[in-house]
Amino acid sequence: MGLMRSLILPLLLAMLAGCAKPAAVTPPWVSPSPGSFLSAKAEPLSDADVVKRARPADFILMGESHTNPCDHTVQARLIEALAQSGHRFSIGLEMLPVTTQTVLDEFNARRIAAADLGEAVNWEKIWGYPYALYKPIFELAEEFDLPVIGLNIPRQTLVTFRDKGNEALSEADRNALPRRIIPASPAQKAALEMQVGLHQSMRTATAPGSDATDTPAKDAKASKAMPGKVPSMNAMAEKFYLVQALWDSMMAEQALLSRERLNRPMLILAGSGHVEHGWGIEYRLRTLEPEVACLSVMPVRDAEDFKAQADISQRPMPAEQVYFYCAAQHKSRLGMNILFEEKAMRVESVEPGSKAESAGLMAGDVLVEAAGRPLTEAMDLHFAAMAASRQNKPLKLTVKRAGQTISLTIPLAAPQD
Repeated sequence: MGLMRSLILPLLLAMLAGCAKPAAVTPPWVSPSPGSFLSAKAEPLSDADVVKRARPADFILMGESHTNPCDHTVQARLIEALAQSGHRFSIGLEMLPVTTQTVLDEFNARRIAAADLGEAVNWEKIWGYPYALYKPIFELAEEFDLPVIGLNIPRQTLVTFRDKGNEALSEADRNALPRRIIPASPAQKAALEMQVGLHQSMRTATAPGSDATDTPAKDAKASKAMPGKVPSMNAMAEKFYLVQALWDSMMAEQALLSRERLNRPMLILAGSGHVEHGWGIEYRLRTLEPEVACLSVMPVRDAEDFKAQADISQRPMPAEQVYFYCAAQHKSRLGMNILFEEKAMRVESVEPGSKAESAGLMAGDVLVEAAGRPLTEAMDLHFAAMAASRQNKPLKLTVKRAGQTISLTIPLAAPQD
């Protein structure tokens, strides 16, 4: 959900402006080169500048869009720069639950190589995104002897607790929960309320037989008339808030325990939704231990996104922030990397042997329509792919190539992103 959050955040913050503190004056934006670090004043920062700011921090929280290759490249670059400076730290991961730590400890003891860790930890099944995107981080951990820690709650434990409550958990599952579940700050809850609306819209748009006139209110009525169908907005919202609180509370608690055990600061890699504005993991870290020093390092996609991210009025607690510029892009499981440009979605590359290549997509193609509907943002493509997959239909795309309009069809065997 990292990509969608980063693309809709400027709109979300604008809608919340009425109940927020007055926004600070945002510095002028000069388009930087990809991967560049920026200060909160939009000043360019060298890698050495960022290392200097990061070294005093107990926790460095680095956001990402999970399918953005540029984000992962910058993460690896900062890890390498910190390690080369002589800084000794651990790497905490949202991507892996605490139940994988036994395997990670084998990696930390160098009895499993980075090349083999993806298979050993069952990465693709647990996380769902390609191990290749993260492999350079493990290679650096291997090279510089940096411990890697899984921070997240096991998925099945989370799902059972969310849907059936604490009484349905086994003793082992209860032990995998955070000792304290810290609710969202008011600013994060307001943002989560917007996310609930987006998720409800997605469910409506992708449900078989849905049309553009479906609304959350109609879904709520339908759920009462047809139990087991689309859940009510209130039930969906409460579960969504609980999941977010569980995730962030768990990762904060595990990060603090690891810092105490290893006596090292930690660099945490997590989706931007857990890092932006200090709403997520940082808020829980500083609630549990108010004196910890945190540095957030957030990706920004364009001028509007930087303005939204640099708005200090959105932070529940003041802290130093650094940003890095990577254009919005998405590495799809269908085998294409999509670059989101102004009013255009361009295919930057296509993986050999992928479904995208088999369908005839080529680098440079501009995606115009999906399932007969215009594509203006990432969610349009996501909704279309989900709808086609749920209806067991191929995804029909309209693309522009060298001045020509071409229709292509991609088979979908399961829900795609």
